[in-house]
Amino acid sequence: MDNLNKKLRQLIAFACTSTPGSLERQQQLNQIYRLVMKSGKLWKERTPYYSDALQEMWEYCFRHLEEYDPTVKEVITWLDDELKKRLRRYRYAYQKQHERHITIQAREEDESSDLVNALRASSDIQQVLDIWERTLEWVRADPDKVLCSTYFRKRSEINCQALFLLRFPDETSWNVIAQKFDLTPAEAKDLPKWYNRKCLPLLRQFGVSQGYLETIAIS
Repeated sequence: MDNLNKKLRQLIAFACTSTPGSLERQQQLNQIYRLVMKSGKLWKERTPYYSDALQEMWEYCFRHLEEYDPTVKEVITWLDDELKKRLRRYRYAYQKQHERHITIQAREEDESSDLVNALRASSDIQQVLDIWERTLEWVRADPDKVLCSTYFRKRSEINCQALFLLRFPDETSWNVIAQKFDLTPAEAKDLPKWYNRKCLPLLRQFGVSQGYLETIAIS
């Protein structure tokens, strides 16, 4: 580590004496990059925004080499500090985006799953059981084949019928469903939104056609 830091300090010193934008300076920067990445000493974490933060760190540090003070910290520590600073910003933005997604998803579910919410709110246990049973019969039979023909992307096995049987009444979590169907992270993120847009409206249509929503609202 001492030899690595010594070599990196020398390269930074040489680069700082070269004209910005010159071939000589670019060669020094390339050597710094290769040595650091080959060493494996740089901070690593498995996050979707790590590569973006890493790229930003390199761009900043190469433009501000003169800011590095060898009397304060080692080169790897300097790079790590700049990388972590950008990772914190990405993490904050990512968390805010996730919170907005959860809020929107919850709102969509509230607007779309009238039958499910109405059943949970009903105080007539026998009525709830009867409607659940008839609804499950409709899901299993799928007389118009609309449920099994409405499926996620090109995955015909991930259809509204299969998801309804998983989501109610047992409320299987989306994480478990994603594992069951071996979904990629992107697919696992999109599936609940697709379910809200495509499947829950079909459930509501069935409830309206059977008079369940109106009956429950009166009770």
